[in-house]
Amino acid sequence: MIPAGLLALLPELWIGLLFSAILALDLRWKETRSSTMGMLTAVGLMPLFPLLWWQHSSLHPADLLSGMYRLDPMALLFKGIFSASAILVTLMTRELGKTIQRGHGEFYLLLLTATLGMFFAASSANFIMLFVSLELIAITFYVLTAYLQTDLHSLEAGMKYLVLGSLASGLLLYGFAFIYGATGSLQFSKIQEALSHHQASLPVPLLFGLLLALSGILFKVAAVPFQLWVPDVYQGAPTPVTAFLSVGSKAAGILVVFRVLQELFLLQAHQWSPIIAWIAGLTIAYGNLGAIPQTNIKRLLGYSSIGHAGYLLIGIATATTLGSAGTNFYLISYLFTNLAVFLVVTAFSRQTGSDEIRDYAGLSKRSPFLAAAMFIALLSLAGVPPLAGFFGKFLLLMSAVTEGYLPLAIVGAAAVVVSLYYYLLIVYTMYADKPEDPTPIPVSAPVRLALLLCLVAMLGIGIWQGPFLRISLAASFQ
Repeated sequence: MIPAGLLALLPELWIGLLFSAILALDLRWKETRSSTMGMLTAVGLMPLFPLLWWQHSSLHPADLLSGMYRLDPMALLFKGIFSASAILVTLMTRELGKTIQRGHGEFYLLLLTATLGMFFAASSANFIMLFVSLELIAITFYVLTAYLQTDLHSLEAGMKYLVLGSLASGLLLYGFAFIYGATGSLQFSKIQEALSHHQASLPVPLLFGLLLALSGILFKVAAVPFQLWVPDVYQGAPTPVTAFLSVGSKAAGILVVFRVLQELFLLQAHQWSPIIAWIAGLTIAYGNLGAIPQTNIKRLLGYSSIGHAGYLLIGIATATTLGSAGTNFYLISYLFTNLAVFLVVTAFSRQTGSDEIRDYAGLSKRSPFLAAAMFIALLSLAGVPPLAGFFGKFLLLMSAVTEGYLPLAIVGAAAVVVSLYYYLLIVYTMYADKPEDPTPIPVSAPVRLALLLCLVAMLGIGIWQGPFLRISLAASFQ
């Protein structure tokens, strides 16, 4: 009889096995075979989906491994998001070509390490395990951000991310320490029992610990006022790393906010919910207004990512099942929508060496497929029906109105109009302006396949919301 804890760890064990295989191949193969290694990494990640589905069908939600590891629908949903984003980012990485002069194998190993950290964070039921998982993710991204050793922007981005990320980690650890001191435990289930005696209000040490922990977590999410690192890091990091940061790392941060606020401190929602609502509104406004004057597309997407973090926080601020499901649904749609944009940016940058928006002039003539994919993805990011982004925003704004946060819903609705403005400026550049260089832009088969998958997902999720809404509801806090 196989122990339940071992069965629950099968996805993590598979990633560890894949890590070992890629490491062995990297030691044996030459750098010239890095594209093959990238494809093997992407294919090797695909068995995670049947493993997660089998766990969903066969294993019951439970706390395992002495209560440190949690297997529940929310963990499985987020692991699926992490798996899909890791596969698509791996396909992007193959497009870097000669941009990374050495260490191609190590790059894939670091991507796998970050994915493993995300998996452990999704199932953490103990603050120690949660902190270690988040640090595994953070340290990996510090290295990945500065991976272009001959690019000063990449090195600068890595240094900024390291300094500010270390500060956020310190705040997070101090917060966990205060919570431990007030409750006497690091175990989520025992902390819940201790907090049940403080339904009216939290004592000062607990409240202080929660504020410190939230400060560290909101840095991962890129929410105001912890968002200043995003534009520089997104611009300087290699594009696949930026894509993984914008989806995988952000989803991990949202998951942790869910665990801490809606699992542990739900009874005290009246204390923290207005604060999160204010942060959500300010984050939406800052991200969308800051994107307007940007001329670098990665920097614009950085500000856009801040705005989307604000929308994700709306579902948490409402502290309801509808809000939680809306955030889950939004993350599913955001996964395919945002990565589609970064796939186009990667393919374009590989050919032109530029991330400036003005250089996208005439993209519709140089590559009609890339221009069409970018057009549809930007409309989905803005929330235009019938694409996936529309229904996600609709659910979150409806949850805000239902819970009495009408001003927050108005800010969210107004930001949709603002985002349409700067997204359509890119579309105008692609379709109306004449290209300085009419050379066609080739699209490799893996990128074309990944883009088609994202486009089908954007349309499919937007039109047939039912299955995805049920998944989101099943993974939400009831």
